[in-house]
Amino acid sequence: MADKSNWYDFLIPSDETRRAIEENLEEGKLYNRIIGEEGIDGLIKKLREEELLNEGLSEEDVKKRIKEEKKYTRLSSLLPKDVSLFSEAKAAQAEAKEDVKDIDEPIKYKEVEKVGLGDKDDYEVGLGESLTGGVVSGAIKIPKGVINFGTLIYDAAKGDGIDVDQSLTERFNKEFEKTIFGVIERQAEEQARATAAGHLTEAFIQLYGGSKIAMKTVGPAIQYASMKARTLAPILVNAIKTNRYGKTVDNVNLTKAAAKAKNLNKPNGFDKFVAVSIGGGFGGGAIVMKAEDIGTFGDIDALDFIPTGLDREKKETANEDAFRQLNNKLKFGAELAFPILPFIYGTGKVAKLLSTKGKDLAFSNSQIERWVDKFVGKPFRSRSDKAQEIFDGVQKLEGKKSSVKVLSDDIAKDLDTSLKKMSKNSTKASEAIQNPKQLSEMFSNFILATDDIVKKKNIVFPGFSKRSLTSFRNAMKKLGVNENSIDDLITDAFNFRTTASVLKNTINKNKNVNVATKELNQILNDRVKYNLGADYKIFDMNMGLFDGFKPTLAAKEDVARIIQKYHKRNGEKNFSIDDAMIVVNNILKRVTKNPVSNTPEFPIGSVNILDDKAIQIVNIGDNITAGGKFKATKDGGIIQTKSDLEAFKTLFGSYKDAKNTIYNVMTDLGEIVARDNFYTSLLKQNDVLLKNGERALFYPSYNAALAKLPYQEISKPLKLTTRLSDDVYTSPLDGMFTTKAWADAVKVGDQIIGSGLTRSLPYRAMMLIPKGLSQAGKTILGPFTHMRNFFSAVFTTVHSGNIFISPLKLAEFAKTAFNTIQPQLLYRNTPTNQKLYRFLLEEGVVNQNIIAREVEGIIGDITLAGQRNTSAEVFFNKLVNSTTSKFKKLYGVATDAYTAEDDIFRVINFLAEGHKLKEAYKSAISAGLKNADGTFVKMPKDLDLMKEAAKVVRETVPNYAYVSDFVKGIRRSPLGSFASFPSEIFRTGGNTTMRSLYEIKDPIRETIGMKRLLGQALTYGFFPIAAMKAGSALYGITREKLTAMREILPVWSEDNTIIGVYEDGKYKYIDFSHGFFYDTMIQPVNTIVANVEKAKIANEDDPLIVGFVNGLTRAMGKVLEPFFSESIWFGAVADIMIRNGVKDNGSPVWNPEDSLMTKWSKSTQHVAYTLSPGSIPQITRLINAIRKKTQSGIKYEVPDELLGFVGFRKVPLDLERNFDFKIAEFNESKKNEAKKIFEELRTGDPVTDKNQIIRQYFEANKSFYEDYSKLRRVYDAVKTLGMRDDKIEEIFGARNEGPLYNNIEDNQFFPLLISKRAALQFAQLAEDKNIPNVLTDEILEVIEQMSLDMSELKLNQDFDLNIETYLIPTSDDQSSLITPPLPENVVKTAVNPNVINSGQTAQLNNGLTMTENALLSEEEKMIKLKSRGMIT
Repeated sequence: MADKSNWYDFLIPSDETRRAIEENLEEGKLYNRIIGEEGIDGLIKKLREEELLNEGLSEEDVKKRIKEEKKYTRLSSLLPKDVSLFSEAKAAQAEAKEDVKDIDEPIKYKEVEKVGLGDKDDYEVGLGESLTGGVVSGAIKIPKGVINFGTLIYDAAKGDGIDVDQSLTERFNKEFEKTIFGVIERQAEEQARATAAGHLTEAFIQLYGGSKIAMKTVGPAIQYASMKARTLAPILVNAIKTNRYGKTVDNVNLTKAAAKAKNLNKPNGFDKFVAVSIGGGFGGGAIVMKAEDIGTFGDIDALDFIPTGLDREKKETANEDAFRQLNNKLKFGAELAFPILPFIYGTGKVAKLLSTKGKDLAFSNSQIERWVDKFVGKPFRSRSDKAQEIFDGVQKLEGKKSSVKVLSDDIAKDLDTSLKKMSKNSTKASEAIQNPKQLSEMFSNFILATDDIVKKKNIVFPGFSKRSLTSFRNAMKKLGVNENSIDDLITDAFNFRTTASVLKNTINKNKNVNVATKELNQILNDRVKYNLGADYKIFDMNMGLFDGFKPTLAAKEDVARIIQKYHKRNGEKNFSIDDAMIVVNNILKRVTKNPVSNTPEFPIGSVNILDDKAIQIVNIGDNITAGGKFKATKDGGIIQTKSDLEAFKTLFGSYKDAKNTIYNVMTDLGEIVARDNFYTSLLKQNDVLLKNGERALFYPSYNAALAKLPYQEISKPLKLTTRLSDDVYTSPLDGMFTTKAWADAVKVGDQIIGSGLTRSLPYRAMMLIPKGLSQAGKTILGPFTHMRNFFSAVFTTVHSGNIFISPLKLAEFAKTAFNTIQPQLLYRNTPTNQKLYRFLLEEGVVNQNIIAREVEGIIGDITLAGQRNTSAEVFFNKLVNSTTSKFKKLYGVATDAYTAEDDIFRVINFLAEGHKLKEAYKSAISAGLKNADGTFVKMPKDLDLMKEAAKVVRETVPNYAYVSDFVKGIRRSPLGSFASFPSEIFRTGGNTTMRSLYEIKDPIRETIGMKRLLGQALTYGFFPIAAMKAGSALYGITREKLTAMREILPVWSEDNTIIGVYEDGKYKYIDFSHGFFYDTMIQPVNTIVANVEKAKIANEDDPLIVGFVNGLTRAMGKVLEPFFSESIWFGAVADIMIRNGVKDNGSPVWNPEDSLMTKWSKSTQHVAYTLSPGSIPQITRLINAIRKKTQSGIKYEVPDELLGFVGFRKVPLDLERNFDFKIAEFNESKKNEAKKIFEELRTGDPVTDKNQIIRQYFEANKSFYEDYSKLRRVYDAVKTLGMRDDKIEEIFGARNEGPLYNNIEDNQFFPLLISKRAALQFAQLAEDKNIPNVLTDEILEVIEQMSLDMSELKLNQDFDLNIETYLIPTSDDQSSLITPPLPENVVKTAVNPNVINSGQTAQLNNGLTMTENALLSEEEKMIKLKSRGMIT
């Protein structure tokens, strides 16, 4: 009869079944790894090879048979070689090194083809396999940890005297290993811990799952206890205060307290916080299976003062070991309870506050919430301290102004085109154009000759009058211009006037104009004709240091006579012509252009005794009436006749230019329209907020604003302006009240007001100018950075999920984008494309390149930061304009190109988003989807789809308009280089995820959301890993080699995504992060993983937290670096002025022994090279590569340098050079650590703490131990990469570091020692100052013992020494420090005479200590050395 089986028997399989399961798992691993490295077809081929081997064929015969069969590569054409997305391929199956004598002879690797399946250990564990193992292992460890906690409690209570191996915990663990879960856990753990990412995943799964279970089980009880404690507290406090805590009957106070407590008898935020911290922390710590594997902060050497270090020494008895493990869990849980979970909980609460109550936080009654808004929300959100409605309105305002400017450009370019055609067709016309003043003035007069009219309450352009047309045609014919060219000019003029009339009519249609349409039309006609149609040379030609326009003496004398008349008319009979000339010269210095009237205005002393002001401002525009007629200045002012006005116009160089007229008119009218739209839109939104009972933006009274906008400074009544006078236009918001910050935002728009320092002239001259020039040079002015800018923008299409659109459609969008972007240097855009670009400008989609706009902002800060009309400011701005005039032209062209490169992909993404939305609605309509109200889905209007597409692009593609004011302000500081860019990557990365989740929940947009989320996953997860896999597969770079390469990479690349390269016996690397701007999002994770991997290689016994904390610290540094690191300019200056000729990477700018002139020369070269355009070093390398010349001892290759143009340059990794640099770095650190030993001990003051030098000696060597360990890791790295032992020894020998080489090779630490010179100096100091000698016999003996103990340490292990062991017991009597100088025999022999002054030593004499050298005879020394095995 068969044995009866139970349903649960599979949980504990028999030995035979378990072995079978293990074999199947092993086979599965092997197959998975083969697929990861060689693809599906590779696995099929290997299976066939294994089959042939089993038939008895030799490996050579198997290879021949496989070649003959020719059917194992078919799948390659159907499937990708690597179907495992996250595995890490290793193409070189095995590496055979040729027998070479030196690393100078390239080490060649040849692929040894493996035949058959082989063993799983022949293949690397892929990242996907490791991550899966981490999830499985972590998940199994959660319930196992719960049971483990129970067995430990049992052992602690019952395990006294029981051998630890017989404890319930040990027995449970052994039995668990026999279960199916134990088998799976063991296999999964092995997979997880093969990579740092897998190990981290395993730990996070345990922590998350354990904390969740604890909060669900223990948490409610703790929350209830916290709530009850709060309830009872007022009762008990009241009872104690009244001394009636013993009486509970008829106790009125107690009754009141109980009533109050009843109201508290509900869990609040504090109770939940306590539950999360204590329940999740201690409970999670208890459930984690093995806290020792993860570790605590107290396990980190630098944080060993924290009393949470774990005990890893197994005890002998069950209860002792149980107490040890329970104590470890308690410490682990304590760190989870504080600070880890509270930090996570607090961060989550802050994020929730900002997302749900963001707009109300500034007005909250809670000071904490206001603090969160001020210090967390405001600095980093796009709207800063503006209301969202105001921020959105400002973007529309700036977009509209930009749109009108581009419209002006298009009209002006049409005019240019017509003039060029005219020049080709007529010699006379060509000559006229060579001297264009007459032609330009003629055309300017023509385009303004006919006024707009009012027709059916609309302002329209009726066309040019017959008289003006005839006059213009006759004038053109006299120049020899043919009819077609004349028609082209008339068409250009008509298009301009029609466009201007549309803008005028837009102004007319708003409700904020105080005059009738006819009167408004006349005002605008006159404004255009008499104010905007004229320009003045004194403004246009005198911007530089040297005036391009100087009025004639006759012109000055004419105005002087007018001024003289004015003074005599007002009673100053003795006012001479010379006095008047002084006034004229002052007018020429102080004249400015009035932004409203576009006419000159200037200050002049008042001579009217009835005038309250000592100075009056004269604006010559006031002397022109609405109809264009002359109007004398009232009250006998300075300009009384038409000839007076003409004299002032001549003085200021009045002239007419057609292009300027077009720009002036369009800009002026566009500004009025944009401002009015802005104000009107805000009022409408304000009315809606008030109607809905929400907090509004503006209130009609001060008291209402004060009540509804609490805790904020309230503004004065608003008085908003446009370029129209107050009697013509009144803002709909005038007289209303709001916060001061919001009022300022409405007034200044997108302008960022700087602090007093950043606006000061010296700061702008010494900081902003060089910072702006250096940043422009490294980006916009670098020819090859343009290529990188273009190619990097490709990733935005992938990130948004638009890569999944049909390639033909994307090609169509690319063509449209190319035809839409500005500037139109090579061709003219069609009117349709011009209109599309203006729409995208108004929507804030294009012209928002982060780098270009940031540099533009700095350059604007230079001249716009100080607009005070002082002599110094005027001179400074003239100087800047003079010295940068040519630069501005070059910069303008480069900026247009840089922006266009970026705009191409903005337009592509916009068109793609619109296409996806349209297709989604088509699908929804065909599927019969209904809206929430039950109606069928309908196709939205094209404009609505376009606006939604524009909104998506603004949210998901980096956009300078959405950089916070705080981050924008960093551009003015000495710190930070392009801080706006990473801030936008973080914003758009988060927005893309949120947008995807929103779309996935929407039945219409669900597919869009899924593809967007997949695109984001590809960007963050696939591209970097695929790039690394490609390097591994192509160049045979294993994970071990990649980790080794990181040890010798430059510090700025060691945590980045690196592609290892091995070509022609030389190692190189590609810093993928450099050309992949979305690396900003994933770099923190990469940095943590890289540092965990390095820590694991350095010391396998270290807990996970050691590498994690180091990686987290470095990751935070990487995140903050763009915001707080030195700017390019400041860094170059700091190298010279602050670091005294040493770069921030430690390399020298000059030699300290150089002469002053040599130092100056090298400093100048260093600064010039640092600030040079970014492409110059690249071009230099490329030229040297073409000429096959070395540069700084390095040979560069042409293909490698060409790859750099798109951001993925192959950088040579010179092992010998880098290793030598690391040794030099070690020696520099050694000197610095040695100095720490004697810090503050040579001042000449008595040292009252005899343990001070002991502590300093200990800490200096502890740091030095880390330097030693790091050098050992570099040593291991270069050996892993193929450097031979004799070459390594040679490099050390070249620096006379043979003893150091021996120590590194033996993995032995050799501590810093006290030099003979130092000992003599302290003895002399004690004698000279009559103070105690710090280096007493007692202290020297302690230091000797420390040095002996330290010399026993192995590198890259725990620095397992405790300073407390060496401290000398102290007493109140400090006389023990007063000791005689060192004995002569000790001075002579206790310290090695070869030791240098820095406090370091070579080796002790023949391996003896200082005391042994001093006290032992020669015979005794030989005996001691024999006993140590050092001699035979």
